[in-house]
Amino acid sequence: MDVQSRPPSNPSRSADPGPASTPPLATTSSGYSLEVVTTEDGLSNLREDWNLLSDAAAFPNVFMSFDWFRVWNRCFALQARCGRRHPQVLVLKRGGRVGGIAPFIHRTASRFGVAVRKVEFLESESSYNDCVWGNDPAGQTAALWDFLAQTEDQWDLVDLRSVRETGNVLPHLKISLAHTKLIYRFLPENPCHYLALDAPWPEMLSRRSRSTRHTFQTQERRLEEMRAEGLRIRIIEDPQNEPRLLEKLIALEGQKEIDGKCVDPWMARYPEVFQSLFSALGPRGWISVALMELGDLPVACVWAFRCGKKLWCYNRAFNPAYSRLSPGTMLDTALIDYGFAHGYEEYDFLYGREPYKMKWSTGSHERFRLVIWSRRWISRARAYVYLDLKEAVYRRWGKKADP
Repeated sequence: MDVQSRPPSNPSRSADPGPASTPPLATTSSGYSLEVVTTEDGLSNLREDWNLLSDAAAFPNVFMSFDWFRVWNRCFALQARCGRRHPQVLVLKRGGRVGGIAPFIHRTASRFGVAVRKVEFLESESSYNDCVWGNDPAGQTAALWDFLAQTEDQWDLVDLRSVRETGNVLPHLKISLAHTKLIYRFLPENPCHYLALDAPWPEMLSRRSRSTRHTFQTQERRLEEMRAEGLRIRIIEDPQNEPRLLEKLIALEGQKEIDGKCVDPWMARYPEVFQSLFSALGPRGWISVALMELGDLPVACVWAFRCGKKLWCYNRAFNPAYSRLSPGTMLDTALIDYGFAHGYEEYDFLYGREPYKMKWSTGSHERFRLVIWSRRWISRARAYVYLDLKEAVYRRWGKKADP
């Protein structure tokens, strides 16, 4: 645990100032000007620059793409109570050109009747969060914290979850945060497991145990028998052009079970969101879908994001009537073969503690949570109630608090 602190500044009891009171442009000590975007029109104006940064990123992340943020932000904005949530996208510029984007939101949360003003990443199901930096991540990271330190009267807590460690993120964060004297803490989160794609699937299988090879050979024979009845597996690279594809995926997800229990369908809750994502991200090459069908009947699906040289397995579902075929596993092997043939280097299972992910993986990517407190005493009190008091209450009664 890393903690840096200094005596709190003068307290203030002002209410949440909201998007209108945030200065539209500020200059940081690192030479960047910083613009705060809080409206839908402002987001739309960022599309071109945001896409350019995403496409050129050393570690591409679909969860940090413009369209992912825009679509999910609209969805959650409709659900939020008036005035309690708004985008707070921080745009770093130098020489008038956009050099980096921190895709945050500002949200007022409540716990035990205490309102806490939070700066955080989007509320969507994202396994990896980070900022969309250009070619100066160290300088841009420093500019970001510099700005937040200057405006700490407008927030109580910066709570950044699922931050991806790419080998240089933590050092940049620690150095730049130390200069601001902000109070912060790094908390480890469960890693994401991946399989290195260094060979076609048959060769990978040959390295596995005898029992594993026997199991897969049995499954492959069953698939061959079903192919005579019209079973097929397809890798769909342009899902936006596939008629009724999303409808098929939603129908399969409605039959999804984990440990014998039905799972609350994720896509069925937000069909318009996923249709928009397919329409926006599909043409830009971000999405592939592996689909197993028996004639016109969908049997199983796995849909993956194409992020640079990596395939990210985002969601899967299958018809339990065909569980003897191990359809999800067989679709994984199809995507692994597809990935190796197309030059991908990793098949990332993303977040989740399912045993098969650890069994299949050859490595893992670390993630962490970064929590920063405003130094104002009233903000520190609110943050304590939000972060620590619930844990203390649950610990008193022998329960485990949600994060």
